[in-house]
Amino acid sequence: MRLLIWSPNYAPELIGIPPLVTEAAEWLVGRGHQVHAVTALPNYPERRIFPGYGGRAWRQATENGVRVHRSWLRVRPGETVIDKGLYEASFAAVSAPLVLAQIRRADVLVCVVPTLMTAAAGALAARATRTRLVLWVQDLVLDAARSVDGVGGGQARVVESMRHVEALALRSAQGIVTCSSGFAPALVANGANPAAIETVPNWIDVHRFPEQTEPSSAKTRFLYTGNIGYTQGFETLFAAAAAAGPEIEVEIVGGGNYAAEARRLASDRVRVSGAVARDAYPDLLASAHALIVLQRRVAANVNLPSKIASYLAAGRPIAASIGLETPAANLLEASGAALIVPPEDPAALAQAMSRLAGDPSLRRELGARGRAFAAANLSQERLLPQLERALLGHSPETSAG
Repeated sequence: MRLLIWSPNYAPELIGIPPLVTEAAEWLVGRGHQVHAVTALPNYPERRIFPGYGGRAWRQATENGVRVHRSWLRVRPGETVIDKGLYEASFAAVSAPLVLAQIRRADVLVCVVPTLMTAAAGALAARATRTRLVLWVQDLVLDAARSVDGVGGGQARVVESMRHVEALALRSAQGIVTCSSGFAPALVANGANPAAIETVPNWIDVHRFPEQTEPSSAKTRFLYTGNIGYTQGFETLFAAAAAAGPEIEVEIVGGGNYAAEARRLASDRVRVSGAVARDAYPDLLASAHALIVLQRRVAANVNLPSKIASYLAAGRPIAASIGLETPAANLLEASGAALIVPPEDPAALAQAMSRLAGDPSLRRELGARGRAFAAANLSQERLLPQLERALLGHSPETSAG
């Protein structure tokens, strides 16, 4: 089969959705499919175009069997809601010719959300060419936009007007893949066919994360990795670290629109550093005694941090400051690997951190549970075939192409 993936993110971006899209595309090539990926010039999470990629509106190359078509887009560090809208509009406009050049030869068009404008444009293009349209939903984009501080007035009206764009894409899709069943009610409420929705959790290659003993150090090391953004609520982590006691140290590793402020607030107790290369990530997780997940209350139910799968595979316990009814909390509760406390409650998070710091046997127990859960439920071997079936709309064994 010939698959065309339209995604704002792809390798060499390291955090969040890009590794998932890249791994899926390359795995599909390995299964014998022909895959083209239309994506942006790499920029996430810093929201600056990576060195070596500027100066041209379009670039093409074959990367690990995938034909990758890249296009320019407008990005700004510390993006506002308006910046986000211009980001989406510029990516949709500049990348659309690349999609139109390929879609008549494609059997399936996969639009990765977050990017509602490309999803809507993809719906129109797929309808005109009678191509199967699949939306791969990683975030509830509009709900996430409303969760950003300062969204009101004209910006709020723009966000709400995008509901019509989202509805067009959802009604047009023959398949909708979500990383959490918790997203389904919001999608159905805006026009998605419930029968079209299939949940495929974000996977992890458990074999990349060999079992490693805890580091030997005087202090208990807590680690947060990934997007350093406004929706995480890092003020909670800074306050919890200050209250948890001198035997605890925290490192925040990644990038995003809150990274500059996080670096300004860094101290002897809390360090902030940039993202590490993919090959170094397993060792980074193994260097910690425990791992941190954060979400602000207003960001509840809008996304499921992709870091959770790798955290579980790493065999380290998790302290999670998140809404108790969110998809992330449901996953962590099922894993048995986390101490979960309410969001934006530094005292509760500090208490959870102190409990993990003072109980090595509890850390080992929670870490072992998480790794076992990841191996049984989140492995690539189990979930990538499920994704393949969802994208194609049938078992690949019945395919004529």
